[in-house]
Amino acid sequence: MPLASPKAAWKGSELAQDSTWIQHFTGDDLAELDAALAGVRARGLADEALTAADFPLPTFAAKLAAILHEIREGRGFVVLRGLPVARYGDADVGTIFYGMGTHLGDSLRQNPRGDLLGHVHDQGRAYGGKDVRGYETNAFLPFHTDGCEIVGLLCLRVAKAGGRSSLSSALTVHAEIAARDPEALAPLYRGYHYVRREAALTEAPVSPNRVPVFGAKDGVVSCRIVGNQIRAAAKHFGVALADDELRALDLFTELSGAAGIRLDMDLQVGDIQLCNNYTVLHSRTEYEDFPEPERKRHMLRLWLAMREPWPLAPGFPRQLGYGVNQPTELHLGDEVTRLTSLALR
Repeated sequence: MPLASPKAAWKGSELAQDSTWIQHFTGDDLAELDAALAGVRARGLADEALTAADFPLPTFAAKLAAILHEIREGRGFVVLRGLPVARYGDADVGTIFYGMGTHLGDSLRQNPRGDLLGHVHDQGRAYGGKDVRGYETNAFLPFHTDGCEIVGLLCLRVAKAGGRSSLSSALTVHAEIAARDPEALAPLYRGYHYVRREAALTEAPVSPNRVPVFGAKDGVVSCRIVGNQIRAAAKHFGVALADDELRALDLFTELSGAAGIRLDMDLQVGDIQLCNNYTVLHSRTEYEDFPEPERKRHMLRLWLAMREPWPLAPGFPRQLGYGVNQPTELHLGDEVTRLTSLALR
C-alpha cells in the first residue's frame, strides 16, 4: 500500500462524526502492560535502556503494529483511550508509555538535556521569549510539527480549563493552498529561516539555511513547520520575509486552523495520541492550571523515529530529534518548480 494514502487528506468536520480514530485498551491489553512493567521493575531497567524485547507484549504488540500501519499508511494518527493512570505512579506510567514506544519506533532526544521521555507542563516561562519552547508554557500553540517522525502524547492530568488538543491534515492544507493560491506553494517548498531556540542567545541564533515547509518524493507530500520560529527570526533578528513568503505563511496558518479542516479533541486522563509528524499538524489552546502542584496539567511526550524510513525529498532531511538535523538549503529555481509540479499531480 502506498504511503500517505488519500485517507491522510482528511477534514476534521468529517472525522468529528467518525470515532474510529479512537481505539480502546482492553483488559487483556492492560494485563500485558502490567506484566511487562513488572518485568522491567524486577530487572531494575531504566526507561532509556528498554527495547521491545525488554517490554514484551505477546498479543498487544499486534495492535500496536496495526496502529503504526494507520500512522504511516492511513489517516496518520490514532488516539488510544483507557489507560488507568490512577492505578500507577507517574514513573510507572512513564515506563509503560516508553515501553509501548519501543514497539513503534526508536526514541529521539527532545532537548539539550537529552531527554527521551518529555514532560509537557507549564514551567512559568513566557511564551514568545527568544529561547522559550512552547511546551514550557501554558500558551496557545498554533499548528506546527515537532522534531521527530512520530510524536506521542500521554495525558497524565488535565488542566482546570482549556488545553484542548487539535489536529489538522497537512495534506489537506496543501490541497487547499493548491486550489486557492497555487503560487503560494513555491515559497513553502523553498522554505524559511528559523530561530534556533536553544541558540537564540548566542551569536548564531538563526538557521543558516532555509527549512522547507513542504517536500515531495514519489508522490508523497511531507510537511515541517513551526511558524512562530519563522516569525521570530524575522521579528527579533531582521530576517525579512518577502511579500510572497508572508502571504504563503499567513495562508498556511489560516487554513491549518480553519474550523472545517481541524479536528478538536479533549484528551482525557489516560489517553495516548500518536501522530505521523510528516502528515499531521498539532495545536493546543491556552490553559489554566489548578493551584495545587499535583493537579497541574501534565502530558508525557515521546519523539520517535520510524524504523522504515519515510520517503523524503532532497533538502528535506529526516526529523531525528534534538541536535541531529542540519537542513540543507532548498534553492530557488528548477528544484522548486519540479517539486511544486510533482506535488500538484
